[in-house]
This record gives sequence, structure tokens and C-alpha cells, in this order.
Amino acid sequence: MTKLTIFIFDVMVILWILLEFNNFRGMKNEKKVLGLMSCLLVIISMGFTAKAYAAYQTNYIDFSFTIKPKQKNSYTETRYRQTTDRDRAWFTQLTSSGEGWMTYTRFWLEKSNGENVSKAYNVQAGGAKSFNSAYSSASKQRVRLTAENNNYNNASYPCYGKWDEETAYIISGRQLLHHP
Repeated sequence: MTKLTIFIFDVMVILWILLEFNNFRGMKNEKKVLGLMSCLLVIISMGFTAKAYAAYQTNYIDFSFTIKPKQKNSYTETRYRQTTDRDRAWFTQLTSSGEGWMTYTRFWLEKSNGENVSKAYNVQAGGAKSFNSAYSSASKQRVRLTAENNNYNNASYPCYGKWDEETAYIISGRQLLHHP
């Protein structure tokens, strides 16, 4: 159980005890306490719904960096990946690449200490969004999008696109499922 669930339970128990054993024996006071408990329950459930929705909506965070020569890493700022579900997809969309249209750049998630927390995937410039799973070591961690040239050469080029460390999508086997 989460701390919030335990706190809510404790508040409900305290209100019930007040209703039964203290100065709340009169019918008017009993209705007040039951009304207060009902309001508290509605407010708390609205909070859970809002938190769940916010956590699993797909954000489209812009990224822009220069891909370095000889497969040296480039990366974004870190973002918090709060899920513990390794199949909760992260995504990358390479909108534009200075290397050219329909060329590939390799992307993956890593922690700021350089530890990889997902497999690397080649994403095509101008292509579709690439949804991928992460390792369990990405759970409840700050992660960043990391990229490198998929070819070992001296080329350096700008790239632009969108990414999200945690989306509203689940990957099941090789199939992408929407799970709002």
C-alpha cells in the first residue's frame, strides 16, 4: 500500500471513531461526519484519477543536438521515468537530420552516469515514431535520450525531433498496445 492510501484509511478510521464514540452521537453531527467522509472520498478519488492520467499521457518533448563523429554520444536533459513497468513504452521521432532525409540515427535511454537502461534503436529521419521498451533499471529513475551516428565515421550533423521517456503505450511481445 502507498503512504497516501494508508493516510486516507487512517483519516477514515478516525472520522468513524469520532462518529461512534465522541460527541457525534446526535443525528445532525452523524450526517455532518458522513457528509465529510463522502466529500473526502470524492476529492481523493479525483486526485488519483488526475495523477494517473498525467503520469501516462504521451508528451512530445522537443530535442535538438549535434550528432558527434565516431559514435560519440549526444544527449538531452534527464527526465523522471516514474513507471515500474518495463513494457511502458518510451518513444523517439527523428523529424530532421543534417545527415539527410530517410537516414538513420541510433537512440537509447540512459541514466546520467552513462548506464544504458534500454536497447539502442535505429530511427529513420522523417519516419514514424519509434516506440520501445526499457530495462527494469529505468524504473523510477531520471533518464535521458542518448544518440549516436549509426555509422562509425567522421560525420557530425544536427538532428531534431521529439521524444518521451514514458508514454501511454504498452509493448506486449512485439506489438504496441494503447493503454490509457
